Amino acid sequence: MDDEEENIQAVIDMYVTGFNRGDKALLMEAFHPRFVSSGLIDGELQWDSAEEFADFCVEAAPDPKGPVPGWEIKSLIISGATAVAVVHDQWGQRRFCDTLTLLKDRGRWQIVFKAFQCLV
Repeated sequence: MDDEEENIQAVIDMYVTGFNRGDKALLMEAFHPRFVSSGLIDGELQWDSAEEFADFCVEAAPDPKGPVPGWEIKSLIISGATAVAVVHDQWGQRRFCDTLTLLKDRGRWQIVFKAFQCLV
């Protein structure tokens, strides 16, 4: 794994840890200031800004002190200062497929967009 892949993996780890623990500071570090999330839960379309998503996680984290569930990068494409990662992760009893678009801005990778689908 090269340095760029390791740096992207670290950002994704911050994201997964942040949403499972309800850690707003960690999420905001992983997200670009213009971050947007969109996806379907129970057939309902959701759109959230970084603040909205992080605030939801603070309020609804399934087990903030418990272990962070495992997650896996299913695919990663890096093209210069942009990257797309397909990640399978878990939040409570639900499994998700998150497609994350990342941007390397001022030398730091951040998530700019998340499209998600609940798998279970």
